[in-house]
Amino acid sequence: MAAPGTPVLPRHSAALGLTLFAAIALPIVGDDSVLDWLLHIGARDPVAALFGLFTFGAPFLFGLAVAVASVLRDRGRAAQVIQIPLSLTHAVLVLHAIALVQAPSVPLRLSFIGFAAVAGAYYLYARADADAADRPLGPRWLTRWGGVVLTGATFWLHFQTFGQRPFGLAVHVALAAAFLLAATTPRDADLQAD
Repeated sequence: MAAPGTPVLPRHSAALGLTLFAAIALPIVGDDSVLDWLLHIGARDPVAALFGLFTFGAPFLFGLAVAVASVLRDRGRAAQVIQIPLSLTHAVLVLHAIALVQAPSVPLRLSFIGFAAVAGAYYLYARADADAADRPLGPRWLTRWGGVVLTGATFWLHFQTFGQRPFGLAVHVALAAAFLLAATTPRDADLQAD
């Protein structure tokens, strides 16, 4: 556990979270970013843009949540901030996997379906187990797990195309930031109070 009064996540988590969040403005397909898509949708229908933010933008919101949680000193509050976009990300992955069931021409679709199913089931199990033991998942666990899930999802995207075009810089930056979050965020046992 971190010493009282210190942030619950290491400083570098804020930088990695902000990097992941900033990827929303980087080109994802051609010259367009997810932010461009949301602004275009928002000009016609603000509610649809908000819905798009909470679906397509969930991984980027996870990065913002990690950055915010990195400056918080309350472990429970930091975990709540991270848990919302992480749960949304899992929901989006499951919806995408369901859509892929009907798309036999997508390369490696079965690997994504399996990944989304196993990741979602494990996340539900971990939350239920932690709640049953009255020790809710902490911000470090949630950050590491979110990094693992986004690393898997963005790595899968490297093998895909969108309208015959490969995914762009946003996916590469998100992959790097997610991987580094998963690899460098310490477990609770790794940060003992002095």
